[in-house]
Amino acid sequence: MEMIRFTDRRFGLEAILGVHSRGTGVTFGGIRLLPFARAVEAERDAQRLSEAMTHKLSMIGEPFGGSKMVVRAKDQSDRTALMHRIGELVDSLKGFFITAIDFGFKSQDALTIRERTRFILGFDGPGSVGASGTTTALGAFGAMPTILKEISTSPTISGKTFAIQGLGSVGAKLAELILDSGGFVFASDLDESKLERFRGIGGFRAVHPFDILSLRVNVLCPCGPACVINPDTIPDIKADAIAGVANCVLEDEAFDDRLLMRKGILLVPDFVLNAGGVMQGISEHRGRGLQDAIDKLPIIQKNLRKVFRKAKEERIGTMAAAKSIAIARREAMGRCNGHRKGQVPAARG
Repeated sequence: MEMIRFTDRRFGLEAILGVHSRGTGVTFGGIRLLPFARAVEAERDAQRLSEAMTHKLSMIGEPFGGSKMVVRAKDQSDRTALMHRIGELVDSLKGFFITAIDFGFKSQDALTIRERTRFILGFDGPGSVGASGTTTALGAFGAMPTILKEISTSPTISGKTFAIQGLGSVGAKLAELILDSGGFVFASDLDESKLERFRGIGGFRAVHPFDILSLRVNVLCPCGPACVINPDTIPDIKADAIAGVANCVLEDEAFDDRLLMRKGILLVPDFVLNAGGVMQGISEHRGRGLQDAIDKLPIIQKNLRKVFRKAKEERIGTMAAAKSIAIARREAMGRCNGHRKGQVPAARG
């Protein structure tokens, strides 16, 4: 694990780029903006999320490295200037880090960052085929029949219940797809305005953020911050399955994985389920269109079946099973491709 640090006194900015693996010398990972996080929390996020990205890429057979940038900025009064500075930091890495906006950013921010670097993808506007959140949601939605079949006798979405925590670009699209297929959606968001587009739609019910994790539903879908599934929340969870639509939903992957297994709740590992966004980024990086990524989304369902089977056969948690598969695939790719480690450009700022 490598940690590249940037600072800028003008914005009280501290950025950490976690590099879990170099792969071919090009790494993929998003940017998170955490204005109120402590330095230790930002570093932990960069470490965990970059590792998850390595596993995510391995599961879909891509040899790129896994990385993640986490930014803290005390002064956001001039947001345009701040986004330009973030773009300059990304550009200073000269293509080693290919990114997309993540938690803490607005959709418009990607366009502003793009004014300073071409190494940001997956947004709505010139220079991209669209927001990667849509592809992430499409991949997760496509996997729902596989998840439902694992927890019940029927893979049909119609009539099933889903709790969605967070209606950002991924959660809102996932809710829309489930409702269109006849499923029932309970949803929450700290920003109540995001609930308005769904009010009055049959099958949708808004709930308080404090209640969303404890609803008795078929599938709980965390689509917001990390670490929401932990020893404090697990005792109250009544869902049959937890679908890791957001990144790093477990606070302690090994411990929480075992807790959920003992409780009989199916965990759908996040780095397996939410790979649609990075699949789109890779397609864009290779100069291909959106359909190229969409055509590859069924690999998510195939991977989940392998994870579920391995977990049952070895009597281990699904997170442990998924990590084992991902690590074996990364090692196999290394042997076959003879990866170049690549050099990380010197940090500036």
